[in-house]
Amino acid sequence: MGQRITLIVAIATLLVLGLLSIFSYIAWSWPLELISHFRYQYFMLSLLISIILFILWRIRYLKYKLLFFTAILLLGLNLVEVLPWYLPDPQQITTNATTPIRVLSFNVNIQNNDHDKIIDLVANAQAELALLLEIDQQSFEEIQPQLKSNFPYSFRSPGGGLALFSKLPLQDARADNFHKKAKHNLVANLVIDNQLVTFIGTHPLVPTKPANFHSRNLQLAAITEYIQSLNQPLILAGDFNLTPWSPYYRRFVNKTKLHNTRLGFGTLPSWPRTATHVHLPNWLMPMMNIPIDHCFVSKHFQVARTYTGNNANSDHAALITELVLH
Repeated sequence: MGQRITLIVAIATLLVLGLLSIFSYIAWSWPLELISHFRYQYFMLSLLISIILFILWRIRYLKYKLLFFTAILLLGLNLVEVLPWYLPDPQQITTNATTPIRVLSFNVNIQNNDHDKIIDLVANAQAELALLLEIDQQSFEEIQPQLKSNFPYSFRSPGGGLALFSKLPLQDARADNFHKKAKHNLVANLVIDNQLVTFIGTHPLVPTKPANFHSRNLQLAAITEYIQSLNQPLILAGDFNLTPWSPYYRRFVNKTKLHNTRLGFGTLPSWPRTATHVHLPNWLMPMMNIPIDHCFVSKHFQVARTYTGNNANSDHAALITELVLH
């Protein structure tokens, strides 16, 4: 009886995991697209199942070798999607005589009023550019004076609460809806190593309901169109509410030809994190962690390092990238 129950559970688990793993490739519709974001979890689950089924097969508790081979197939399917993030990438740079430009992108969360922690995080990162998201006007007015000594240049876009703090002079800093095709974008130009560089900060809506899902996708399309018209070095950062395993992410990268600075440094999940305004069990957080905060660069940049910082009482971790312009 116990073996029969184990067999049923094993088959059901493999069936569900298989559907989740395969449907992620064709998840163009809402809410199906939401399942695509947990590819790393599917990989870990398929690894665990493979180990368990192998042990059960070896001790002859389950005699169906096909179950183990199915688990291995799913493990391979998910490994293909996860492994490239840990392999060396051509746009990575390991040795460099030039001091890299450090870029910080951090969704502070609109409910987070712990300004001292936010200020400490930004100051300690020693970045040249710091993009803060979900920062309202009041928070900006409290934070900006305390960061001014390190970041003499700053601009806040009222749409989406994006604020850019810079050690380098900002040119033509503005909020931009890309001909009314998108919202929540900050655009600025700056000079790095005598080259004009465009910086874009963005924050599409959370796709938890159909209207937000379509808004996020329209924003990605509008950013794509804008980037295709540029012919200069570009840094694009923000909370995209999108993981690398969504078909919309793949389309975005294929059309813009941008490089995700995570490549070669791991999946680096950035959300969720424990915070006073987050009402989820602490044990559940690591199981839900997904990479939705990104920094993209054009071919003009090489990446010296990318890593996640602390969260300063936000539900997001800061994403920090070190870039070399060539």
